[in-house]
Amino acid sequence: MPHTRSEGGSRWHWGLLALAAGAWPAGAQEARQVVAAGGLAELSLEELSELPVTSVSGRPESLRSAPASVFVISGEDIRRSAATTLPEALRLAPNLEVARLNSGQYAISARGFNNALANKLLVLVDGRTIYSTLFAGVFWDSNDLMLEDIERIEVISGPGGTLWGANAVNGIINVITKAAGATQGTLASVTRSRHGGQEAVRWGGKLGEAGHLRLYALALDRDNTSRADGVERPDAAAKHQVGFRSDLALAPGQLTVQGDAFRGGDDPANGLAPKLHGGNLLARWDGRFAGGSPYRLQAYYDLQARDEALTFRNRAESVDLQFTHEPQLPPGQQLLWGAGYRTGRDSNDPSPALVFIPAERRLAWSNVFVQHQLKYGAWQFTVGAKVEHNTYTGYEFLPSLRVAYTHGTTGTTWGALSRTVRAPARIDRDFNFPARPPFLIRGGGEGFDSEVAKVLELGHRGQWGRNLSYSGTLFRQNFEGLRGGRGTPPQVANRIEGNVDGLEAWGQWQPAEAARFSLGYLGLRKDLRFSAPPVDPNGIANLGNDPRSQWSARAQFDLPYRIELDLMARHVGALPAPVVPAYTALDLRLGWQATPTLEFSLIAKNLLDDRHAEFNAVSVASQFGRRVFVRAVFQL
Repeated sequence: MPHTRSEGGSRWHWGLLALAAGAWPAGAQEARQVVAAGGLAELSLEELSELPVTSVSGRPESLRSAPASVFVISGEDIRRSAATTLPEALRLAPNLEVARLNSGQYAISARGFNNALANKLLVLVDGRTIYSTLFAGVFWDSNDLMLEDIERIEVISGPGGTLWGANAVNGIINVITKAAGATQGTLASVTRSRHGGQEAVRWGGKLGEAGHLRLYALALDRDNTSRADGVERPDAAAKHQVGFRSDLALAPGQLTVQGDAFRGGDDPANGLAPKLHGGNLLARWDGRFAGGSPYRLQAYYDLQARDEALTFRNRAESVDLQFTHEPQLPPGQQLLWGAGYRTGRDSNDPSPALVFIPAERRLAWSNVFVQHQLKYGAWQFTVGAKVEHNTYTGYEFLPSLRVAYTHGTTGTTWGALSRTVRAPARIDRDFNFPARPPFLIRGGGEGFDSEVAKVLELGHRGQWGRNLSYSGTLFRQNFEGLRGGRGTPPQVANRIEGNVDGLEAWGQWQPAEAARFSLGYLGLRKDLRFSAPPVDPNGIANLGNDPRSQWSARAQFDLPYRIELDLMARHVGALPAPVVPAYTALDLRLGWQATPTLEFSLIAKNLLDDRHAEFNAVSVASQFGRRVFVRAVFQL
């Protein structure tokens, strides 16, 4: 039967709209009027290349000079796209693989190894790590954001272990939300289709004389998807979320406090539509010592609980404390150092399909790092290392060396050597299937060690005049000790090694003030093998299902009468095991700024075909076809 939202869920959606209606008069008393967007000409491509990024070196630097393969998705990029969720917004980054699994779940990775439990990509939201201690990856259906609150998303493909630690193997996604002072007044948005949608409301106001506050609530619902034979999959669900952010400027620095709480899923829960609940609370202090050198102290608590009924029944709690400091050095030198400690508890109730032994673990991670940057003429040298200790494998050493040469204002050529690891998670050590002996699959126990990657990168980022920018990176990633199977019954072990080579490239061209074009490409070649017999025939395929190539193209136009036209085409090559045919998708957004405070958008997705699968065996996979959404955003 098609999914129908519960009565409680409907009350939530209507309640959000009522809250927005009640807040508008109050917000209008102080809120500024929203002017129409400045259009594509607001920032030239040359100015965009000078925007600051922080995820590469841990401190602000221009995108043009950053010595890494980094792509920035701006809040304006998201607004001018067909994205209705955070994973869909990540499709804008050409250096990411994004595959939709079902109604609410995604597989997302960089530089290969993509699957439902992808574990080599570190994801942060405002400095808070959102990966699950269960499998060292992200449950994307547990991590929704109000897209209007995102300032930018910095997407780095390649290792970042020196700054971010273990699991930053193939890339880092750093989602940075807007300061509370940038979201004053009231905003209400409604995005609906025949198959679900989302409602959200946000209010921002002053917090005393030196601070600002933001409150938000959102509700989303999704209908069932269907297989190729027309049979519906039970993956429909609803989710509700609330949160806040406050920024308070004090004489010696700035204090940020923010948090979120969510609950989702319907009865009965299942692996496609689990029951979810959780929340987080973060506090961050940015200050300066007496000599003027900046430092940051951050702490957060995070809870994620997930019940898939037949498989995972997981509850993970963590507390994290981090400190970073940038001492003052002579001109041409920069030093960043820091330390961190995280402790957590991960518990898994037995389910009919699997059991974790032990059912609960206390986990701890600690680290100290240092990174020094030296500029000598047009050359820039960055050397750093992190020593990290974790419960599973003890000490890990994560060094990196980056060299960059700046060609005046026209571009930067850079190279990097790095060593990073993917530390074990619960699923590597403690997982057993089925729930009772005799087990058909056993966890690796104390014998499973970290997966190791040694990475070589060479890249160039350039600017040709004011109207053309481009970036290209070649990389080789040498892996040792990747997860495979050993013995009968199979036991998880470090048994696979080999190389992943690739090219990622993208560019933007703006021939006129009212038109902009973008193109991106990712090519991968994997050469993996077992390090010792016997060979598990499915071992390498289980590490990830990746296309040999994919490309994306965007076209954006500012039309008369405050109308915007945005198109995005993306092509994903065939997946090898299991086989998923290649597909090409075209998304469209037609936006109209009706008044300075009211915007309407028509969003159409997957215009080129009735349906296609993006992941999993085609016979059982969810099929995705044409969808039309209508969005209205009202802001005072």
